[in-house]
Amino acid sequence: MRPYDRRVPTKFEMAFSLIVVAIVAVLGVLILTGAFGINPAYKATLGLILIGYSLVRFWMLKSRYESRRKEDQRSGEPSKEQQKTFRKL
Repeated sequence: MRPYDRRVPTKFEMAFSLIVVAIVAVLGVLILTGAFGINPAYKATLGLILIGYSLVRFWMLKSRYESRRKEDQRSGEPSKEQQKTFRKL
């Protein structure tokens, strides 16, 4: 079994992270469009920071998932799909 920080994220963890990314991106767009009563001097800065954060978080999540999946394949451990197939047999 792999240590917690070196394993492939589960579907729940991926879904949760993607939902957080979507919420932050939508919040950033709403701030940019003026849906909240934020001072116009800060509106663009805060909106762009939130959108940028969501893009970086999405990119990090995707790259982490890909690198861990490739590591597991190289180490000879069966993937989660293969483990499910083995259990069915």
